[in-house]
Amino acid sequence: MKAIVVTDQAAGTAGMTLAERPEPPAAINDVIVQIYASGFVPTEMEWPSTWTDRADRDRTPSIPGHELAGVVTALGYGTTGLSVGQRVFGLADWHRDGTLAEYVAIEARNLAPLPGDVDFTVGASVPISGLTAWQGLFEHGRLQAGQSVLVHGAAGAVGTMVTQLAREFGAYVIGTSTSRTTPWKTSAESIWFSMSSAATSRSGPPA
Repeated sequence: MKAIVVTDQAAGTAGMTLAERPEPPAAINDVIVQIYASGFVPTEMEWPSTWTDRADRDRTPSIPGHELAGVVTALGYGTTGLSVGQRVFGLADWHRDGTLAEYVAIEARNLAPLPGDVDFTVGASVPISGLTAWQGLFEHGRLQAGQSVLVHGAAGAVGTMVTQLAREFGAYVIGTSTSRTTPWKTSAESIWFSMSSAATSRSGPPA
């Protein structure tokens, strides 16, 4: 399969390259997902889990990316709750190969069904920002309906999630943002466009 791999932490995102990697096998309680959209955070290049496993052993070349949306293609022994052909989205384990690839092996507990009316790209944009917003508002902030919420960076990834969740919950939301924009483009973007084109030419996303 095609995947974006990294081998040199000092190189940062400039060290991301497109390579051929073996398709991952499905371990016990695993699900194999064909990736149709993936999320990547540039700071992953600074995370220890990108470079080592839980025993602190080098695991390069590693595949970054953790957010995903796609379709289940295989189930490992003992996996329940999902089925082959099902649309899913979720968050891959920090210490395993990630989602900037055509396929990923992921524990079933880290996936959820993706509704048919939700686009794959939208599904892949939800996990990290959505969980961060939810935990901040409800698990740590213990938000109650009728309270006011001040959201700094309301136009950002987490900010947009906080704004929507808080408003839906009945809070009064005040948001701040900046008019300044900082466009950026990395080699990773170009690589992923190449991968997306290859996937599109192979077969379109399932309905």
